[in-house]
Amino acid sequence: MVVVADGKLAFSKDRVVSATQASKNFGECRRRAKREPLFVTDRNASIETVIVDYDEFEAMAVELEQLRLQRLYDVAAQRLTAIDRDPSGETVPFSEILGDEGYNAFLALDPDDLSDGELFA
Repeated sequence: MVVVADGKLAFSKDRVVSATQASKNFGECRRRAKREPLFVTDRNASIETVIVDYDEFEAMAVELEQLRLQRLYDVAAQRLTAIDRDPSGETVPFSEILGDEGYNAFLALDPDDLSDGELFA
């Protein structure tokens, strides 16, 4: 379990290993990481890698995806509520809905690249 305090990770020095230690004793690092994440430092003593148990990683990935979806649903609900309050109100540009990256990808699409079967499947 990792503790977050004031937006920063908090952990003790015994959970930090150098990249050299990790490479020489990887089996031991893997065993330790089953109990708690290990933080691997580079030559400048900056943490560059975290070794974590797969089950914990999977749980984090699932929780992150659930939070992303919940955020999407919350934003959609807020927008629908705003529209319901004032249907003559401000429209939302398509570019804002998709975000810069998504909108640029949308603009780059060529409708002729998709067959009718793919389009209407």
